[in-house]
Amino acid sequence: NYQSGPHRFEISTLYPNPFNPSTEVSFSLPMDNHVRLSAYDVRGHEVDVIFEGAQSIGSHSYTWNASSLPSGVYYIHLQAGDMVTSQKALLVK
Repeated sequence: NYQSGPHRFEISTLYPNPFNPSTEVSFSLPMDNHVRLSAYDVRGHEVDVIFEGAQSIGSHSYTWNASSLPSGVYYIHLQAGDMVTSQKALLVK
C-alpha cells in the first residue's frame, strides 16, 4: 500500500462479502488520480469495469452489481497511475 498524508492507496472494504448480487467497494487514494476499478474472474479475465475516470484524493465507494455473472471467486482490481491493488470477493447465488 502507498501512503501520502492521511490517505492510503487501498481497497478498504468489500461489503458484504460473500455477496449476492451486489457489494459495495470502498477505496482510498493518497492523491488525485485516474482510477480504473474492475473485476476479474479466477482465470484472469476482466468481467466488468466498475468505474473508470478521474478521482480526487480521499475515500470513495461504488456498488458492483454482479447479477449477470455466475457464482464464484472474483478479484476486485484497483489501479491508479502506477499503483495497483486487489481484493478477493465471493459471489454466492
